[in-house]
Amino acid sequence: MTTDRDVLFTGIPVAIFAAVLVSSALTAFGRELADINVFLAVGINLIVVGGAAPTVLRWRNTPVWRWPVYGACVGGVLSFVVLGISVATNA
Repeated sequence: MTTDRDVLFTGIPVAIFAAVLVSSALTAFGRELADINVFLAVGINLIVVGGAAPTVLRWRNTPVWRWPVYGACVGGVLSFVVLGISVATNA
């Protein structure tokens, strides 16, 4: 029988990988859109994250998918912070 502590050794690296992947994808997408129009970048990123959130959050109850979901949530928040700082310093 595995405990939650045993799963941490594989779950945390998976969550970190998912966070890096989602964060870099959303940041790259948002930076390119911000070069066109800042409001377009914010609007489309909110639509993308808002559209994916219900499905992704439904997966967090599945034991195999909970770690990528945690990572994706952290990556999404991190991406919005990085985009906010990046757009504010370039404006």
